[in-house]
Amino acid sequence: MAVERTRKDLRPLCYVHHVEMKPVQLEKSSNSFTTYSLAYACPVSGCVICYAGETGYFAAESNEESKQTGVLRVGCPQDGLPMYLAAVHPENTTLRLWRCAKTDCPEHLTVQELIFEPNDPFLEQYFRTN
Repeated sequence: MAVERTRKDLRPLCYVHHVEMKPVQLEKSSNSFTTYSLAYACPVSGCVICYAGETGYFAAESNEESKQTGVLRVGCPQDGLPMYLAAVHPENTTLRLWRCAKTDCPEHLTVQELIFEPNDPFLEQYFRTN
């Protein structure tokens, strides 16, 4: 099975704050084996949103609060791998450009996201009837 390679020049944005994420090194230890991998973290204080090319967006902390953090995943239409938020329209922040993190993949998506308030009557009615 071939190993998928991700781009080294990624500049993912935090999908919550729309700011460029900073590169960080993740350390994962199991028994006597330690691995390191590149990821990106939102620089906004208190934000737990991170991105890694192999897994997509994830919450950095493992406490109960972060389990409630919704993590957004957008898959590449060509290969299903996670895409990253590359740009947000300056006047319409619901219009977003997503790019595939895989090396040499030309895929990108422009998505108009619908934003609803948590207690929106339309949503409550929609989920009751569907």
